[in-house]
Amino acid sequence: METAELTAVFGWMLVINLVIYTWAALWIVLARDWISNLQARIMGVPAEEWPAYYIDYLSRYKLMLIVFNLAPYLALRIVVG
Repeated sequence: METAELTAVFGWMLVINLVIYTWAALWIVLARDWISNLQARIMGVPAEEWPAYYIDYLSRYKLMLIVFNLAPYLALRIVVG
């Protein structure tokens, strides 16, 4: 695989993951109470604890997005020129 193709793959991975991250963040921000109550019924964890889990989830997702998508994409862009 050529570096240009690899750069394109990492670029599209970044775009797809950003869409998923944004979609999840919007659901959590706009429908927090509904999602917390739904998750509490499904998982048995009190609804008051879910916001902390959501923040942890989003922060880990963002970190993985940066480490495994953004950083390699930028590195390839720099190398390819």
